[in-house]
Amino acid sequence: MSRKYANTEFGQIHYQDLGHGEPIVLLHQTASSSVMYERSFPYLSESNRIIAIDTPGFGMSDSPPNSTQIIEFYSNAVSLVLDDAGIEKAHVVGFHTGATTAIDFSTRFKKRIKSLTIFCVLALTADEQEEWLQRDDLSERWHPDGEGLFIEKNILDYVAWFATANDGETYLREIIAKLQAGPNYWWAYEGVIRYDHYNRYQEIECPTLVLNAENEVLYDYTLRTHEAISNSLYKVIPCPPADTRGWTAVVAEYPEDFAKAIQDFTQTVTESI
Repeated sequence: MSRKYANTEFGQIHYQDLGHGEPIVLLHQTASSSVMYERSFPYLSESNRIIAIDTPGFGMSDSPPNSTQIIEFYSNAVSLVLDDAGIEKAHVVGFHTGATTAIDFSTRFKKRIKSLTIFCVLALTADEQEEWLQRDDLSERWHPDGEGLFIEKNILDYVAWFATANDGETYLREIIAKLQAGPNYWWAYEGVIRYDHYNRYQEIECPTLVLNAENEVLYDYTLRTHEAISNSLYKVIPCPPADTRGWTAVVAEYPEDFAKAIQDFTQTVTESI
């Protein structure tokens, strides 16, 4: 596995590059980084080249200059990483925020995508967008202080969503990723909430898998997405129980199930070309 950086006008984009074969791009949730996929690497890299990107502003990537059209900024970054990696076209997989970025990439860079996997996505109607923008857990902002009080108040409980109670390894990875994201992590959330998913769904032309997770918090939104995208395939994999510690740790807890779903789909697409 190699850690690489794509040099851009706004700064550097960090990505992990491993394996050989048909390239698969992995886009992470907020506020995480490419580390969320690391347990799936041994399985995915058996037959594929894996490009796991730290979205700008997360992990070891430099931050965007502002939050204007942030999802489009993220999908532009995917194209820049493909350029740096010498890849013309790839299969693109995204989870949560990464799913929205993958959707945007699929409609704006149609010649660069072989297939799209939308893995648990928050796709909202106009009325739902306004409701979500008023949520206390999304409107609260944090700033670091010299005593570290913000860690107990704003970081520890938040990171509990990303790792189950018996998984210290994932908890450590994710708490580091959360701190790396810094206080502007909410740009990504607001970008997802405001994104016009349903109009963009009509523009998707590549083979699409909508991958859901049992009882995942975004289960219903993801199912609606499948119903809205013509000819999309649909699959459900296991997930930690909703509203408990680690409810977003789908890949960390079920890396083989995740990898198999991705490999089965991308292999079918490749064989049909």
